[in-house]
Amino acid sequence: MASRDTDLILGLDHITLVVEALDATVAAYESLFAQGCTARGEAAGLEWARFALANTALVLVAPRGEATALARQVAQRPEGARAALGALGFAAADPDGAARLLERRGLPAAGPALPWLDRQAVPLLPDAARGLHMLLTPPGPSAASETRLDHAVIRSGDPDRTIALLAGRLGLELRLDRSNPAWGTRLLFFRCGDLVVEVSHELAGGITDAPDTIWGLTWRVPDVGATHARLEAAGVPVSPLRVGRKPGTRLFTIRDHAAEVPTAFIGA
Repeated sequence: MASRDTDLILGLDHITLVVEALDATVAAYESLFAQGCTARGEAAGLEWARFALANTALVLVAPRGEATALARQVAQRPEGARAALGALGFAAADPDGAARLLERRGLPAAGPALPWLDRQAVPLLPDAARGLHMLLTPPGPSAASETRLDHAVIRSGDPDRTIALLAGRLGLELRLDRSNPAWGTRLLFFRCGDLVVEVSHELAGGITDAPDTIWGLTWRVPDVGATHARLEAAGVPVSPLRVGRKPGTRLFTIRDHAAEVPTAFIGA
């Protein structure tokens, strides 16, 4: 399913997760997803491993050697962090045409297209994207997986400017904008293909100039109780199952084992 600007963004093709120990992180995510890594390879200054899921892909990347233009786009992490979510790869039917349109909207490319995941990816300028690293890429292959991304969470110090970025420039559909003093947050949901990009703003912090960050991921599975039991039996520290905010759902979180990424699983 496409976003409302169907000539631009089709969905979220992949997310990169920057790690130090690639083999150990691959093994951890194979246990989380109950499926093997679908591809591994090397790119300019990077080793990578791709997990193809039902509606997106998670790509683990480990920088090696001198930082290259590609590594600077997909493998950014805060100083001292062992792991961090690095980049959002948006699928576009015509990445070059989408890049030209985005330049007219004030979101220019950071440089020429780069070879990435057996395709070409156009990097967008982080300074014009509230500090987020974004790529435009042709859609990758679909996968037969029971796991799909329900939503990815971005933390924002200035949600109105993030609305201008995600809705005004990228053309994602804003489906919800709600402030809840009980949660202490303002939440915004943007439809991106068949998943949601969620923006979270802490009300107590006020409006700041801090860059946005990709913060966490929630994965949807058909039987969340079975997934919880499987991971608990495997010795993965998980939170107790609890009722989700959406009627008819339950969820649990991973206390570690997800390369320091705040991670939840949700389902019926």
